[in-house]
Amino acid sequence: MKRDFRKIYWIVAIIWGVVASVCAVVYAIKFDTSMPIEEQSTAMAVWNIAYWSVIILFGASLLVALFFAIAQIVKGLMYDPKKQLGILVGLGALIVVFIVSYALSSGTDIPKELFEKTGSDYSNSKLIGACMYVVYILFAGVILSALYAEISKKIK
Repeated sequence: MKRDFRKIYWIVAIIWGVVASVCAVVYAIKFDTSMPIEEQSTAMAVWNIAYWSVIILFGASLLVALFFAIAQIVKGLMYDPKKQLGILVGLGALIVVFIVSYALSSGTDIPKELFEKTGSDYSNSKLIGACMYVVYILFAGVILSALYAEISKKIK
């Protein structure tokens, strides 16, 4: 039963991905920059199919991944809580890194004219800056842990 579900899932995912890819290619072929967008109904229709297919597939994948991760954590906590403690500590560390990054982010790095042009505000800039700081901190952590692993291997 489990194998049948996987097979059906992959068939649907591949078909949906092919349809989205074909729609994106048709959009690229049909799109005419000299014609106003309102008059390009065919190009916009296939673009909408491609765009929403990607959004739906990404959202579904994210929900399924979160569901299985949470299910494994809960299952692990019920059967062997000591092993799952590391996951909870890691999750807590990620939350602390994000809070520190959000506190460090100024939100005023971009000129006000750009905010008016894009229709966003300073809170979006602060969130974007925080996410960038999170990426920088995590990247530095990966590099430091790789260096530590190599140095400790050479010392032993």
